[in-house]
Amino acid sequence: MSDFKENILKGRVALITGGATGIGKEIARTLGKHGAKIVITSRKQENLDAARQEFEKEGIKCLAMSSDVRNPEAVEKVIAAAIKDFGGLNIVVNCAAGMFPAPIERMSYNGFKTVVDIDLLGTYNVTKAAFTAHLKEHGGCIVNITAPFEHWGVSTLAHVAAAKAGIESLTRTCAVEWAPLGIRVNSVAPGFISETEGVKRFGESQDVSVDKSLKGTRQDMANAVLFLVSDSARFINGVCIRVDGGATIDLLRMPVV
Repeated sequence: MSDFKENILKGRVALITGGATGIGKEIARTLGKHGAKIVITSRKQENLDAARQEFEKEGIKCLAMSSDVRNPEAVEKVIAAAIKDFGGLNIVVNCAAGMFPAPIERMSYNGFKTVVDIDLLGTYNVTKAAFTAHLKEHGGCIVNITAPFEHWGVSTLAHVAAAKAGIESLTRTCAVEWAPLGIRVNSVAPGFISETEGVKRFGESQDVSVDKSLKGTRQDMANAVLFLVSDSARFINGVCIRVDGGATIDLLRMPVV
């Protein structure tokens, strides 16, 4: 649990894509624990149902609907249901993502396109649909989950890095265009977050050894998102918060003497 008061999001409705598993699930739980009504979506309804049952046992009001963020019409249906069932939409967290490690020479054309479509196009689809359906008239907050390596080359993750760099650019543009409408758009970039599928896949493929001081948790990510969607961050717009323990500023990895 975070250090914020439990009712800071009371009366608000939050949509979290990829909200049935991993980081997205922890974000959904944390926002719900702090008073928000939660809408989660992902492709597998069985995962959504399991997450919804967990949340409801914890006293969190939750709507769980399957959709593919690559499909604008499917996304629009989820947003329409959220507005109908909960009376509005105040917070959007774009967490749905695809990832598999592969060097460029062994990455298929479709493999690259699939990750870009899920990450970048999916973020655009959800953001645009939420803006059109509700945020344009009522304001709100959008948080996009990116990655801390969009400005560097990362072996075996060309597709992810390209997509996340696009999301960072989209975040800044939306922040500029929509600030006059009372909409804040920010991003959170996770570092090595334990117990996530992405880290598991990348770690296994690269035989990565990470110092314990650079290992975060899903709750660390959720707390950063909670801050950005709270009134405490009312004047923060168009920025990226890196939740990585400082990993991306220690590029040389020199030993401490």
